[in-house]
Amino acid sequence: MLIFAYAAAIFAATRPAIDSVTIPSLATAPIIDGRVSDREYGAPTRRITTAAGDVTVWMTRSNGFVHIAALLPDTSFYWGDDFVVSLDADGSGGASPGPGDRQWYFRRTLDSSVVFMAQNGRWEAPGQATPMLGAARRGPDWEVASSSSATEWIVELRVRESSIKTGSNAPRIALRTYNSDPRGWWSWPAPPQGTPAQRVERTPDLWANIFWR
Repeated sequence: MLIFAYAAAIFAATRPAIDSVTIPSLATAPIIDGRVSDREYGAPTRRITTAAGDVTVWMTRSNGFVHIAALLPDTSFYWGDDFVVSLDADGSGGASPGPGDRQWYFRRTLDSSVVFMAQNGRWEAPGQATPMLGAARRGPDWEVASSSSATEWIVELRVRESSIKTGSNAPRIALRTYNSDPRGWWSWPAPPQGTPAQRVERTPDLWANIFWR
């Protein structure tokens, strides 16, 4: 028993604490047009440090929607660079994506993006290819816009608030980005020590709790 208790204590000490984010309300809703600024969104909510520079992230809520926007520094255009938003609406967590969990997998060439619903603990069932967005820029409860220049690219996503808070627990969120040059993956929350950033988006237990303000 002492051995098991000791092992549990070691695991608890090394497991990263669950992060959280408080999303403030704005009187004026941001315009979903692929442009962002502090004047429109207020102070940034998070910065994700990458080898290409800090990715600036804003999260706000207004008029029944939650807005998630990112400005990603990147001087080496590659269509498959990405910004990924993973959402656990009922806050159930888990070691793998569960029923109701969603992921918006936005690529720098937005037509090539995909939106996943969790299937049997995966984002995409083996042998099933989720259709790319193509010209679509919205779903029943979400909308996206993006822009790209020689030095950066921008993603703006808004999701209906009623589809984010669906259970008694705080909903959870995780973000991840990929850059082809300098090549690497980075996430928020950060992955456990010694594991790749991609592990976070596959493990809702590691995602941050969302609270409203």
